[in-house]
Amino acid sequence: MTQQMSDRLLFEGVSCELICWAGGELFDPFAHGLQPVRNCTALDRGVLAHYRVDERLWLDELMLDHALPGPPERKPRLGRGPAINGVSPRTHPDMGFTSHYPRLDLPLDFDGGLLIGDGDACERPGRGSPPAWVYLRLRELVFAQGELIEAVDHSEIAAALRERDRRFGDAHRVMAYPAAEAWRQAFAYDYGFCE
Repeated sequence: MTQQMSDRLLFEGVSCELICWAGGELFDPFAHGLQPVRNCTALDRGVLAHYRVDERLWLDELMLDHALPGPPERKPRLGRGPAINGVSPRTHPDMGFTSHYPRLDLPLDFDGGLLIGDGDACERPGRGSPPAWVYLRLRELVFAQGELIEAVDHSEIAAALRERDRRFGDAHRVMAYPAAEAWRQAFAYDYGFCE
């Protein structure tokens, strides 16, 4: 699997990668009349989003290839999606998405947790999505109806797991053992680290 493009989240003036979320639906493109199409192996979900947090969670920008309605074909016809929050899409000039929604400023009523990271502390795997502990700064943001209720810095436990991996090369295996219990219990939500 190709390394996936990550959604981004602006928090405290820093652009972070959105590693994962749990507890609720973050943004449902289908609820807004969109039909995302996977346009490359680096974007399996077919949607790339940029979020922002300033006391609450906002969707600022959305990029996707939208499948137009029509008879089922081997390859869907692509076009622009419907307007969202009063913003009509345009073609993205650099990335080629057929539906680019800049400056959406859409409030999200998300209930759950977001795990965000910034700064590479070690080499990332070349395939799939990088594990949470590869980030120099790892934070969990907890929301109720879109309002930020807690921000917790988990950088120290990520650093401890990186150090164990550096010494023993077993970070992936250790997640399934009692040695990672402190890691698992530190988070407000189950992000599926041990699946």
